[in-house]
Amino acid sequence: MLISVVIGALNEEKYIAKTLSTVRVQRTNHEFEVLVGDGYSEDNTVKIAKSFGAKVVKEKNRSAAWERQAAANIAKGKIIVFTDADAIVPENWLEQIAVEFEKDPKLVMLYGPVYFSDTPSWEKSLSKIVMSLYLAILALLGFHNPIGSNIAVRANAFRKANGFNTSLITAEDLDLVHRMKKQGKLKFSRNIHLHVSARRVKKWGYLKFTLFHILNGLRYQFTGKGKTDYEPVR
Repeated sequence: MLISVVIGALNEEKYIAKTLSTVRVQRTNHEFEVLVGDGYSEDNTVKIAKSFGAKVVKEKNRSAAWERQAAANIAKGKIIVFTDADAIVPENWLEQIAVEFEKDPKLVMLYGPVYFSDTPSWEKSLSKIVMSLYLAILALLGFHNPIGSNIAVRANAFRKANGFNTSLITAEDLDLVHRMKKQGKLKFSRNIHLHVSARRVKKWGYLKFTLFHILNGLRYQFTGKGKTDYEPVR
């Protein structure tokens, strides 16, 4: 089975090499391709991505939804896995994802928790407990709340659902849930985890960061739209 790994990127020269290096050493029995959807970065992001053998697709519209969708449009895999350019993934990440889709043909969307990679050890431990518990409880209640940097979809179902809503600047991952539900089964798994930079938390602080995402989630649920102002943090 071919798996397509899609990485959205914009001016990520500080992080993307680490991300690609962890993706490239995946221990899996499946073939995989790496695609980078780039929003016309003005730094060395594209050069670095190509040096790791990734195929780069440039997208003039700068948003996570546009960049991910641009790369997903040319993905050849039966499974498309989305992550971010500041992610650090475990070496069995893709294999764990493949196992879940192979054992359940009705599964169309799989997601897992995201932890911080560059915080003190106590913050890393706390983020693991809080994030896993939060997502698990919501999933049990039927309110799937995937994080865009750790989502896997069955390609044919993703395309039937028309992919990401590129008109959204934020909450594009929540929006995808509503359409993927019509295609089949969604699942949260603690085993499908990875780490990302806490750079936005460091700039905003935990209170602003937490309130933003909770309120934005509620905003989307009631209006079908997310916040349109989401400042870049590089």
